Amino acid sequence: MTSHDTVPASPAPGLALADGGFAMLALDQRESLRRMFPLVHGREVDDETLRRFKRDALDVLSPKASAVLLDRLYALDDRRPAELADDTALILAVDVLIQPPGLPVSGTELDREVTPEFVEQVGADALKLLVIWRERDSADERAELVASFLELAEQSGVVSLVEGIVRPSDGDYWTDHAERHEAILAAAAELGGSGTTIYKAEVPGYVPGDVSLVREHAERLTAAVPVPWVVLSNGVAQDDFADALRESVAGGASGFLAGRAIWSDTVAELDPSAALRTRSTARLDELGRIVSEARGADGTGNRPAGGTPDSGERGTP
Repeated sequence: MTSHDTVPASPAPGLALADGGFAMLALDQRESLRRMFPLVHGREVDDETLRRFKRDALDVLSPKASAVLLDRLYALDDRRPAELADDTALILAVDVLIQPPGLPVSGTELDREVTPEFVEQVGADALKLLVIWRERDSADERAELVASFLELAEQSGVVSLVEGIVRPSDGDYWTDHAERHEAILAAAAELGGSGTTIYKAEVPGYVPGDVSLVREHAERLTAAVPVPWVVLSNGVAQDDFADALRESVAGGASGFLAGRAIWSDTVAELDPSAALRTRSTARLDELGRIVSEARGADGTGNRPAGGTPDSGERGTP
């Protein structure tokens, strides 16, 4: 890459690192988290087990994250969690997940329990909406869902994050890797241009065990999205995520909002908290360094052209 524009101030400074990049931790998993735990006497773990794990992860990991994403069902009561570090921003997931038992999420709806009053009560700094994107589905229906979400964020006076997860239009499988790669870019162009403050994308161009196409596809995504974007880790092998992130930020990504790559293998431990303090903290530190080093690699704080919105104040979508 040879063309650079100066990095503007972050449109969401409360969620960002000092250099304007994002090192954000996802802990909003629900039934997918339950399935990560070993069965107990042939049964899935109860709700309190999910809540306890989230409290432990918050306590251990939130001081090392610029922001943490939490769900209403298993991570929040009626106030900001005591375990969340004082200097770490809170992102609230406002998506109701449509998920048949044992299957991936097939769709989402807006959580009507989340009101501007609730957002203020729990002290959220941002809201996040997951959108399942299929080429065959109605773009108008997606736009209506996203518009309702953005209206909620505006009424609440907080930052918005739209997350796009792609699914095959025909059947359960992609015809090849290239089809999925193009779908990630098409979803980003549509959803990232919706008016959201930040866009959250699957790692573009990723193939398990191979990150050679990630930078090229990240550059294409950067050119297509008029706002900062970050990568998630779902769908990326844990051992690949650091390299995938490095290539993504080299192609214009502003950081990450990730969970599984950081803590998924601690869930089955006899003492998850101990594993969080060792493996997960080291991973989160490494990922944060990748973001900071990549954004300042040329010594000027510059980034690739594209995806460079005007600066804004915290709490202004």
